[in-house]
Amino acid sequence: MKLQKLDYFKPPAYGVVHSVCPHDCPDSCSLLSRVEDGKLIKVDGNPEHPVTQGFICRKFAASPTRIYGSDRLQYPMKRIGLKGEGEFEQISWDEAIETITQHWQTIIDEDSPASILPFFGSGTEGLVNGRIAGKRFFNRMGSLQLDRTICTKAGRTGFRYTMGTSMGADPRAISDNKLIIAWGTNATSTNIHHQIFLKEALKQGAKYVVINPVKIKGAESADVFLQPRPGSDAALALAMMHIIIMEGLYDKEFVKLHTLGLDDLKLRVNKYTPEYVETLTDIPTEDIRKLAHMYADLKPSFIYVGPGCQRHSNGGMTLRTIACLPALVGAWAHKGSGLYFPTSTIFPVDVSSLEGNELRPNPPVKYNMINLGRLLNDEKARIRSLYVFNGNPAAVMFNQNNLRKGLQRDNLFTVVHEQYLTDTARYADIVLPATTQFEYADLFFSYYHFSVQLNCPAIEPHGQCRSNLDTFNLLADAMGFRDECFQQSSWDIIQDILELDHPALAGVTFDELIEQGWCEANLEGAHSLVEKSYFPTPSGRIEFYSKCMQEDGFDPLPDYIPPKESKEATPDLFDKYPLFFLTASDQSSLNSNYAQHVKRNSRCNKPRLIIHPADAAPRAITDGALVRIFNDRGDCHIQAEVSETVKQGVVASSGLWWGFQYPDGRNPNHTTPDFTGDIGGGSAFNTNLVDIELCLETNFKSEPVSYG
Repeated sequence: MKLQKLDYFKPPAYGVVHSVCPHDCPDSCSLLSRVEDGKLIKVDGNPEHPVTQGFICRKFAASPTRIYGSDRLQYPMKRIGLKGEGEFEQISWDEAIETITQHWQTIIDEDSPASILPFFGSGTEGLVNGRIAGKRFFNRMGSLQLDRTICTKAGRTGFRYTMGTSMGADPRAISDNKLIIAWGTNATSTNIHHQIFLKEALKQGAKYVVINPVKIKGAESADVFLQPRPGSDAALALAMMHIIIMEGLYDKEFVKLHTLGLDDLKLRVNKYTPEYVETLTDIPTEDIRKLAHMYADLKPSFIYVGPGCQRHSNGGMTLRTIACLPALVGAWAHKGSGLYFPTSTIFPVDVSSLEGNELRPNPPVKYNMINLGRLLNDEKARIRSLYVFNGNPAAVMFNQNNLRKGLQRDNLFTVVHEQYLTDTARYADIVLPATTQFEYADLFFSYYHFSVQLNCPAIEPHGQCRSNLDTFNLLADAMGFRDECFQQSSWDIIQDILELDHPALAGVTFDELIEQGWCEANLEGAHSLVEKSYFPTPSGRIEFYSKCMQEDGFDPLPDYIPPKESKEATPDLFDKYPLFFLTASDQSSLNSNYAQHVKRNSRCNKPRLIIHPADAAPRAITDGALVRIFNDRGDCHIQAEVSETVKQGVVASSGLWWGFQYPDGRNPNHTTPDFTGDIGGGSAFNTNLVDIELCLETNFKSEPVSYG
């Protein structure tokens, strides 16, 4: 029986509403949204949620200010200037929908629905408005399907070859571990509630290791801090395995009962001596030995592998390799031990049955989102329209010179559904105003804590804003799609999700979701697989040797593959561009979210490039100087911060700020590569060689000015 439209489905004039932070963040915070006179006045963390524990990040706490800000889009607009200039005039929703559907019907009649391209990112992780609404509409249309790859596709594919699942250790249960390793992650910026559990483990006496080319916050208190060469993480893991196996330090009973391929692994790691790996990673031999012995001796242990180290051309094999370590020392046998890699597929409920695959008028064909720029510029692809929602590709995608060339095409009809006039929206022909998650209902899963969370609408839509679901239902009606699914409300779809037959949803009830905003899902960490003595690989074991990888055309054993741009793989390119450029996450923003609202009251709250003093000195670069970072793909001007927090030979820029916040309007993604990684078609934007020079030009504005 379908849900009735009860009073609590509607935003209250006064009161507190259960909400969820919609962003692509492991914490997936449970919220209490406070409403007075129909307006959102305050957002707090839910103190009853076991992970949120009553506090949220400062950037999301500022939501009421952003929702009612003067830059919030409130009505549909059509372009009246050149693409990219951001000149628009107000139109009605009726005119907007008619304009869009007329263009699309013409394209379908003259060409095919495959000439219409959807693009969406992780602007909301809500299952209704982030996945189902858009997918079912474009399936019904018959357009190309988007393959979302840029975040963790490579890593989770590699991890699954080893483990057979995305499920790893439960990161909330790490307090009993004797060793905690933060490998390529910066949880203080990207997963703040993890600090609760990390501090508890350290309080209990756990040793702490940080492995990162950048000296992240907290590294100063680590027992061991290692700065490997970017992209060399698999080599370090192989050296650890070499020592553990050759010295007989591995858990022989666990390996015998639960793994496959130790003899093959022995042969593979034989060449990865600490001395050899020092030449690949720049980590001294003795430090490699110390880490390997700590890992073998301090049991149980927990490794948190961040997405950063798999955003290289060898990222899939890197995660595949690191994932073998816990099996060697038997860490998976303990709750909260082993390895955690944050990926959306940790939560196993598949909602694809609600995405309208059966509605397609043609066979499905996917395109890799990393190839958006190439596709827009490929005349043979004949892409004539682009629809963007939940994303800002003109900021977050790679090889921006090529992408923006495609966005500037006069014969590309672009529609952007957004909350603000983003870098991408400035290239649109039609801009549609979008709601925030405070203005609609949705259901959320987390890939950090095992919760199902209900987001109830706290306020009515601001201005003329509409949700993704409401907008796609409008477009479906105008396109003549009479399928019943396009009559569904968010509440209808939420109930459909909760009725899916999956063990993870057992015991999750709508009443409990309404009552407290969240329910604990019926899930456990990978230690439960050990208890069952079964892993979902072809062999039922953790696979050091993966026949499945071999059948898919990959090396069946863990290995180190030099990054596509590196001293080993491209020595001539390395001579020309001798610096590794990392574009990391920033505490002030999340992807490109929030960046335009950050107050520039300190050097940390604006774009900056961190460069080691040894790399700055020969280039005459001083702290605070304006520099140009460049390679054959493009360039970007940015302020330098000379600091030893980065490894020599590495430069790093935190955060993805908007174009207007850079002196020349170009962000670091004008230098990043749009080639894909080794496994899974994932992104490789950290495999990026550049050089830097002091900028002597004086025609750049010293303080970026708002678009207005």
